[in-house]
Amino acid sequence: MNKDTKILFFDIDGTLITDDGKRYFPDSAKKALSLAREKGHLVFINTGRVYCNITEEIKSAGFDGYVCGCGSCIVYHDKLVFYNKLPKTLCHDMALTCRRYHMYGIYEHKDKVYIDGKNKDNELLMEMTAYFRGNGVFVGEDIESADFEFDKFCAWYDEDNRNLAEFKADVSKDFDYIDREGNFCEIVQKGYSKATGIKYLLEYFNLPLENAYAFGDGNNDEPMLSYVPNSIIMAKGPDELKKKVMMVTDDVRNDGIYNAMKKLEII
Repeated sequence: MNKDTKILFFDIDGTLITDDGKRYFPDSAKKALSLAREKGHLVFINTGRVYCNITEEIKSAGFDGYVCGCGSCIVYHDKLVFYNKLPKTLCHDMALTCRRYHMYGIYEHKDKVYIDGKNKDNELLMEMTAYFRGNGVFVGEDIESADFEFDKFCAWYDEDNRNLAEFKADVSKDFDYIDREGNFCEIVQKGYSKATGIKYLLEYFNLPLENAYAFGDGNNDEPMLSYVPNSIIMAKGPDELKKKVMMVTDDVRNDGIYNAMKKLEII
């Protein structure tokens, strides 16, 4: 790999596309990605989404690869180069834990998605289930199935849920708990993050850390934004995180990706 090659990592929701439900992916961002690759740079998605949740619209913009599931799955040129598989017994225990604490989980695997058919009475969970099915992703509902497994999971909870502290303590034995907005949390494999995904690929391509650039917009991007020296956050990002990054750029609708890459002379 050329020593001048830069490797760029992009969060999806709120960074490449709007997170308002419309999922607008501006042409300016697509153009910037294409120009970067034409110059010989590597362009990767780096997301909490699992691989089966990278839609064709995202893929069609052109990427060298994908860091998915918060660093637990890495794909390069359609080849799986890294994957940390969780034991099925642990997956089953976590689903029962969610049921016990009245947490409405969606269990995401690189190839499929599951929910708990006996614990799905949550409007937002069902909206997300419909979204996956609408994109052709298999969604199972039997956590007792021999095929039930996941790489990470997310969960919603009712405003008056008094079990949240106990749930956090239980899952934190094996997972990292990430608070998200709107009575929502993301549970990822302990020891894996968007930063570990970057570290793996820098070693894979034998590139120095200073060649890495990370673009994000929220708290779940903090590991990668803190890890790389060239960190860029969208204007909508948290104020505390803005203090830690190299650059604050415009939001998605205001051509933030293109503008940042132009200023940084990547394109």
